[in-house]
Amino acid sequence: MQVKTNKVVLGGLCDILRQHNPQAVMTPQALHQRLNAPQAVAYMQEVFQLALREQLAPLYAQLPAGVLASFGRVFLEDSTQCRLHEKLADAFKGSGGSASRSTVKIDVIYELLAHRLQDIVVTDGRAADQGHAAAVVPHLRAGDLVIRDLGYWSVEVLGQIAAKQAWFLSRLSNSVAVYPSAEDPGPALALVEQVQRHAGQPAVVELAVYLGDRRLPCRVFAYRLTEEVVEQRRRAAHETARKKGRTPTHAYLNWLQFGWYLTNVPPEVWTAGIVATIYRIRWQIELLFKQWKSLLHIHVLTGTRPERIQCLLYGRLTVITMLLRVCAYASWYATTVLRREISFHKLLGWLKRKGRFAQAIDHGALETLGRDLRRDMAALLCKQKRKRKTSQQLLEACGPSRESCAPGEPRRVVQAA
Repeated sequence: MQVKTNKVVLGGLCDILRQHNPQAVMTPQALHQRLNAPQAVAYMQEVFQLALREQLAPLYAQLPAGVLASFGRVFLEDSTQCRLHEKLADAFKGSGGSASRSTVKIDVIYELLAHRLQDIVVTDGRAADQGHAAAVVPHLRAGDLVIRDLGYWSVEVLGQIAAKQAWFLSRLSNSVAVYPSAEDPGPALALVEQVQRHAGQPAVVELAVYLGDRRLPCRVFAYRLTEEVVEQRRRAAHETARKKGRTPTHAYLNWLQFGWYLTNVPPEVWTAGIVATIYRIRWQIELLFKQWKSLLHIHVLTGTRPERIQCLLYGRLTVITMLLRVCAYASWYATTVLRREISFHKLLGWLKRKGRFAQAIDHGALETLGRDLRRDMAALLCKQKRKRKTSQQLLEACGPSRESCAPGEPRRVVQAA
């Protein structure tokens, strides 16, 4: 499926440049040469870094959801890929197989409470997420929280996060050894068997364990899944294994009966029943990528010169960073003044419509943009009220004394030593 975008040819870009600066007279050929030069890439990188530094400055004080109030900042990390022309395979190699021969990967660290980009790393498609597992560590301060998926799994990095006096929440890898004691030299726990020993099939089983050879102390949670979900996961496991010419093991199929999570956040802050709900906020970064692609077309990168692709990419990341500043303000205003939740999909569409954002930047009319934004926010840009609670509402309903905050979930929790 092709994405329709409003493309501007080089001659049009030269015309726009002259409108901004009548003294800047440039031919399309001259602009073409400049875009394909390493100096242009370095310039666009500097512009993006400037925009990113401005984005990282504290903008507005926001009250976090109740279960996140104990943390200074909440970092989500994930990555997305964009396919490129095959002629760019030497500069941006793909991951091989059935994937594109040429891809660019964007690894994002996103601070949830202020809706801002903390860091972005651009690599080719071969770079594994696990290779960026430690990228978040230099950004951490005591009291921060990191939420990531298994792509960034590293016991060593989890230990580094804990050493910073920060907290983590992650899925649990079935390949890691888990021990019942920090000193016991005995064998690792068979987690599925350990969980199944609890009679009555409780909804959640919590285990206090020590992770890996370094015996990192943490809490592990096994959420019992419905038969329907288990069957779906097992079918997917069989299909994935079939494509690789393998057969899933019996132990792995048993593992799929549960949703596995681990954290070092203490029980007095998070009870066992709310951990899975809190983990849902990781999907916010997935939604961010979807908005980048569906509304801002960051993945539509045409051209066959590496320098031009990098200029386009950094240019779009710069615009996204500037847009997120507006989004941060809109989120703050909707939450604190209107007591509503902003729809970022609607907001980005509103900013693009009639060239509102572009004209506000061109004419230095951000105050006018803010006034118009406040005028239209309640009627046009907030999420509609609905019966099913959003993840944000579920989190706000949670509290330290609640065992579960998801409607309809069983509340029985078993804690095991």
